[in-house]
Amino acid sequence: MFDEMDRLRESRELFELLAHYAEQAQPDRQAWQDRLMAKEGLSPRELSKLHGELIGFGWLEQNTGVVPVVRAGAVPGCYRITASGGRAAKEGRGEEAVA
Repeated sequence: MFDEMDRLRESRELFELLAHYAEQAQPDRQAWQDRLMAKEGLSPRELSKLHGELIGFGWLEQNTGVVPVVRAGAVPGCYRITASGGRAAKEGRGEEAVA
């Protein structure tokens, strides 16, 4: 059986991407965050696959309905971490997850 927490522990890149969105959500988890467009050591395709995993696991939600501003090379206000994503990030850091 597949366990997404095992995948998170096994993939440093996946954890770092989730942690990025968890950090961005600190002031306001309900605020939509800009998409991380580049990460050292990852191709754009690999980064897209990681975003897809986070969405598939229910750790990120995607806003495709309203784009606040159009900017070349950017996707503003398109993701925010879910409550379960926040718990997964805490658990991945070894912190006690609170429901």
